[in-house]
Amino acid sequence: MGLMDKISADSMSTAPVARPSQERKVDEGRSQQLMDAIEESGVPNHVFLLTEEEHRRGGRQIGTSIGMLIFGTVFCAIPLVAVIIMAVGGGLAFLPCLLIFTIPFFWFGGRILRGSIQNLFYPDPLEDVHTIHWFDERHRFIAVVEHTSDPETGQEFYPESLGGLYLKSSDEIAILYDPPSEGAMTQGNRRVCLWDPHSQEESFVLLNLEWFSYYEEEEARARARYYSRKLGLKFNLEANDTAEMNMDVINPEGRLMFIRR
Repeated sequence: MGLMDKISADSMSTAPVARPSQERKVDEGRSQQLMDAIEESGVPNHVFLLTEEEHRRGGRQIGTSIGMLIFGTVFCAIPLVAVIIMAVGGGLAFLPCLLIFTIPFFWFGGRILRGSIQNLFYPDPLEDVHTIHWFDERHRFIAVVEHTSDPETGQEFYPESLGGLYLKSSDEIAILYDPPSEGAMTQGNRRVCLWDPHSQEESFVLLNLEWFSYYEEEEARARARYYSRKLGLKFNLEANDTAEMNMDVINPEGRLMFIRR
């Protein structure tokens, strides 16, 4: 049975749901259990498709790999040239200090070179990836499941559970935005996410639900209202994506001068 045959008509329901529990329960393997149940018997009546996303990964990325190869080579060559110049110029007394300074350059540049060479000569298999977020209304639980298939043969592989989480009453739906950089070096984006304002982790974001272009402001808001309705959670927050960082955890004493509240 194909994946789409297993998605019942209940997945289109937009009726609001009951409020979640006060405390977040630990995932005791429900995501795996739910995935196995869907594969064996189809989608239960109390489970619906929350969101899905498809993309292709793996394969040989020639342009990207060549760019990384050049960048990694330059990163390694700069300190090497500096060492040679100092040695030729008679600055041997300072050579040990310079060699220590070059360690991060070689470490970072070497990692880039290894990644680019691996992709050029030993690329990962090309796969079509279909990621689904299932919502179990009965247990107030979101499960993330990844389906993969061979794009050439169409063969589908057994899905993989990427984990899940239980909702609690203080969770919210939020939109975080990253404006385009000056000179259009980056295009910027917006993302609708599941947000825990009382998080004790380094990030307030529990789960990214959907991504948009920075300029798709109304589309992002419409989807945020959709998730709010489907999950029974508040949607009040739109903020720059730097708000994701929980400074009370990352920098509790305010001692790191480059990371401030």
